[in-house]
Amino acid sequence: MKKLNIILSVLISLSSLNAKNIVIDNLNSTKHINLSRSDTNRLVFSSQIKKQISSQEKDLLVTVTGNEMFVKFAPYREEEQVKVGGKTVTKGTSNIVYNKAMVNELFVVTKDKTYSFILHPKKQESTTVTITESFKNKIKDIRLDLAGDTSFVKNIANDLTLNILNNSPLRGYETKDINKKVGSVYIPEIRANMDVTLFRTYNGYKYTINEYNIKNTNDFILSIPDTKKILYSIINRKELLVSYSLYYGNRIYKILPNDEAKLIVIKYTNKG
Repeated sequence: MKKLNIILSVLISLSSLNAKNIVIDNLNSTKHINLSRSDTNRLVFSSQIKKQISSQEKDLLVTVTGNEMFVKFAPYREEEQVKVGGKTVTKGTSNIVYNKAMVNELFVVTKDKTYSFILHPKKQESTTVTITESFKNKIKDIRLDLAGDTSFVKNIANDLTLNILNNSPLRGYETKDINKKVGSVYIPEIRANMDVTLFRTYNGYKYTINEYNIKNTNDFILSIPDTKKILYSIINRKELLVSYSLYYGNRIYKILPNDEAKLIVIKYTNKG
């Protein structure tokens, strides 16, 4: 059996119309990924790739361009050999086979981080794997509305928001699950209605945080042009806002039909 030498081409992966898509967020440990053993696979990172390391003896073909990596398991050529007159000769034509591909380790060094993968060759379509980094890349707006606010308060607001989106516990806050619809908002610029539900509250000594779900009840994809139109339809304008943050949960910053975005509103606690 001979290894078949081929040239890995970016165009190969782009020609696959039935590509499988996987999104991995905030990867901090070795990740096992199933990839096509016969087609070219694509890995997309959030920053530029500086270096990649894999086991050379396992014949993994890798091409890097910017923040994208194209990976293919090298196929092999099988030939039937017979002895004729004391000599070994090849009988008939050779066949290209893909079932000899081996599991391979892959380390990727980007501008911001080093990733570790175990790649498993499977009988499946070409696969695109998108690796995103943290909720900081997914927040559309984090705005602080208090005039003359200090950087200390801004840092606190950012940390509180990211902890909530990352489902991390907030120390010193009483958490209450509400899950109550508070209204429906119409945005004339995009001619769309959205349902607003108060999902959860976090009550602390200095800050009170409301977590809302904004549901797209339309049959089309939408993006909210101005978060304040929703904000001031559900809170009192006299309340002292610290920050409000709109989180779409994806990198295209849009809400799919029957899907939801999150609105995180941080206010000063009313000691009244």
